[in-house]
Amino acid sequence: MRWRRNRRSNNVEDHRSMRASGAGGSGAGMLRLLPIVFKFLGFKGTAILMVGIIGYGLLTGNLGSLLGGDLAQQSVGATVQQPLQETVEEKELVDFVSVVLADTEDTWEAIFRQNGMSYKAPKLVLFRDSVRSACGFAQSAMGPFYCPGDQKVYIDLSFYSQLKNRFNAPGDFAQAYVIAHEIGHHIQTLTGISAKVHKARKTLSKIESNKLSVRQELQADCLAGVWARHANQARQLLEEGDLEEGLRAASAIGDDTLQRQSAGYVSPDSFTHGSAEQRVKWFKVGLAGGDLNGCNTFKSLDIQTPDSTNLPKVQSRKAGSGSSEVLSAYEHHRSDVQVRGAGIVAHTLRDDNEGSRHQKFILKLSNGHSVLVAHNIDLAPRISSLKRGDRIEFFGEYEWSEQGGVLHWTHNDPAGRHKDGWLKHNGTLYQ
Repeated sequence: MRWRRNRRSNNVEDHRSMRASGAGGSGAGMLRLLPIVFKFLGFKGTAILMVGIIGYGLLTGNLGSLLGGDLAQQSVGATVQQPLQETVEEKELVDFVSVVLADTEDTWEAIFRQNGMSYKAPKLVLFRDSVRSACGFAQSAMGPFYCPGDQKVYIDLSFYSQLKNRFNAPGDFAQAYVIAHEIGHHIQTLTGISAKVHKARKTLSKIESNKLSVRQELQADCLAGVWARHANQARQLLEEGDLEEGLRAASAIGDDTLQRQSAGYVSPDSFTHGSAEQRVKWFKVGLAGGDLNGCNTFKSLDIQTPDSTNLPKVQSRKAGSGSSEVLSAYEHHRSDVQVRGAGIVAHTLRDDNEGSRHQKFILKLSNGHSVLVAHNIDLAPRISSLKRGDRIEFFGEYEWSEQGGVLHWTHNDPAGRHKDGWLKHNGTLYQ
């Protein structure tokens, strides 16, 4: 991934020097059962079983439910501060995680803004061994997880070593996919999907509840794909081989893959995250279309589910949309083309005051194409409050150039020789 020059997030909380102790809960219950398990399976059988359980929990964040307990019900003890020691590799990984988190912030903030919504960025908590969250006490073996109670993502960086060495899913994009999946759960929380799923699961049998959980997890995979699509279009993050890394990671954490590795057989009724094939499929759906409307994994279920995905709607990219018209004109070197659409301000430039004065800024369209807007402020009002990240609707004339093209005539023509154009910002028409 091309990530080193990108922005770092201010929403990373480093708790690696803190140790949270816990007692009771499902883990303690399992430990109390070990003598019985040992009696029937012997030392070797018990060891294999425990390795399988920990491996499964590590990759799914579902160790608590696998052992028959509830993470949120575990009691917790004190938190102890210890000196932080980190390797050069771990320090770089912290930097990488911060960049990926920042990129999810930029991507989802833009998508939410385009749809008249406000994005509240989550915190990402780095920890070692164990941590306390609003969802209860958690250990590293439970894997990365998102807690809707405090809207934070939790991850022990040692998980990435397991992902690479034990589950054969190396690579920086595989690591980014893990974070993007958890951010997908945050999107579900902000849009009310998680609350609806939680309410629906209370009324269902264990098997039907698991099915609904699978749909929720697959949607998070799809949202991770949406992020990757938009981030790559806006910032050209991906390099050759990155997509394969992400798909390999999605496959490695499929319920069937993990169950086959840990227990030697597969039990579909116990799936909570989806099979390898399902996870790869839905990640590809989000990646290929970049369309949140395509991430409705709850569709066609025979059980009570949320009425809709509640996800922000994105602008259509079908032929005839402003983004497609501009891209087509650029690819075919066409000029004097009247186009209409919308985009996000990527950069604001100094006004051009030579001759006719123009306000200039670069607009990023939904398909990733950039266009320079030259708005004549001798003939139309200047957008004085314009800033990076603002959404602009436009109707004007496109002029081809190798750099991407220029959009002008976004105003009235006093002589009436040209079709009137306009810009729209925060509900105000500039013409």
